[in-house]
Amino acid sequence: KRLKTASGFMKQNKRESFYEELVKALWGYISDKLGIPVSDLSKDNARSEMMNRQVDEEYIEQMLNIIDRCEYARYAPVTEETKMETLYQDSIKVISKLQQKLK
Repeated sequence: KRLKTASGFMKQNKRESFYEELVKALWGYISDKLGIPVSDLSKDNARSEMMNRQVDEEYIEQMLNIIDRCEYARYAPVTEETKMETLYQDSIKVISKLQQKLK
């Protein structure tokens, strides 16, 4: 649902709202899949829990990297790494990969 909302913001070119919603979507996904309340989530405990569940480190780093890029993009000029379409597509790909690992 949040990814769909982020997509809407992207289409409306609402950068800050897009990045904020995308970060919420990613953290929400991690929270739901790992059973960690959002209030207790951090990059460290998300990484630890995914490693405990044998998620490939590559996918863990991709997910956390997208979160970092979104947070950076909210306050900095747009670069290739922080374009909305790029981040959105990268998010879809990593969630799909994680979905297979965290069934």
